[in-house]
Amino acid sequence: METTLATAPWQACGCGEDHIPVLLAQLGLFGTVTVVLAVLVVMILAGWLLSTTVWLLRRRGERARGPAPGPTADGDLPPGGLGGFTWTSEDP
Repeated sequence: METTLATAPWQACGCGEDHIPVLLAQLGLFGTVTVVLAVLVVMILAGWLLSTTVWLLRRRGERARGPAPGPTADGDLPPGGLGGFTWTSEDP
């Protein structure tokens, strides 16, 4: 029995259809290239959207915390962290 488009419309037509990828067989060369480029563009846009969302959330969090404490008027650093650290060249 010979397979035709009427009996199996989802299969590729022509010789060697078992070696042709299904997407290429159904859409053709330009259709496959269009699908690949569209997927690439969607992935780029999703990356930009995700990075913009992370940037906005971090910016919002920084604004909620307020400005970082800096040196006071007399030049002293605030306590905590490495505020009082000074570098010396001698070994302990």
